[in-house]
Amino acid sequence: MLASKRLNRSRVATHIGLAATIAAGVVLNASQAQASTFALESTTVILDEREGRTAFNVKNTGEKPLLLLSKVEDLDDGNLSGRILVSPPITRIDPGQSQQVNYVLKKGTTLNQEAMLKASFEGVTQSVQSGMAMPVRQEIGLIVQSKAVPQSKTPWQELKLSIEGDELAMVNSGKQVIRLAPQVSLKPGGQKVNLGKAYLMPGETRQFSIDSMPVSVEVTPLSRYGFVQQPISLPVSQ
Repeated sequence: MLASKRLNRSRVATHIGLAATIAAGVVLNASQAQASTFALESTTVILDEREGRTAFNVKNTGEKPLLLLSKVEDLDDGNLSGRILVSPPITRIDPGQSQQVNYVLKKGTTLNQEAMLKASFEGVTQSVQSGMAMPVRQEIGLIVQSKAVPQSKTPWQELKLSIEGDELAMVNSGKQVIRLAPQVSLKPGGQKVNLGKAYLMPGETRQFSIDSMPVSVEVTPLSRYGFVQQPISLPVSQ
């Protein structure tokens, strides 16, 4: 039982770091996490096009009232954030209470593939010592699931790898977002390649300089909610 608890703690700690990478810009370290005065329902918001809306709970875990600002931002060159309504964008949450934040896809919005955006939550409380507002910000992924795309629990199976000159090309050939740890290992040789971010959008191609000619690449997939899965080895086309 003790070993199981240690393993779970390890996976959670790993996940926190990866989720911060996916947030694309803000790294929430341990001290910041402890200082946070609000807790999120989960590590990812899932919005299904079929439903057109979803609700996400945020709880004030502090001892003072909290002003919560919620918004959605595009990642990379996306342009879907303007089609998603966030309600309420600003609200007050009393100590120990929860607030439901609603995400609504505007009518007429259709998707032929998945998209991932950034959902951000900024809580502002009053500091007793200085009297100044002390903001704490948390950012997580928001996945919009297309009703035209069958849902797979293993979207990373659509990841295609090939060698182009002295570069490794990585392609998401599917229509779902692929989440994976931001570092892969080339086999043989063990060269580590940093991906820079922990996801590939549908149809996205990325290239990385390498020093060897691998026959396979070990990647660590992440679940829909960003949790670490068992590493897998994918073949490389020459």
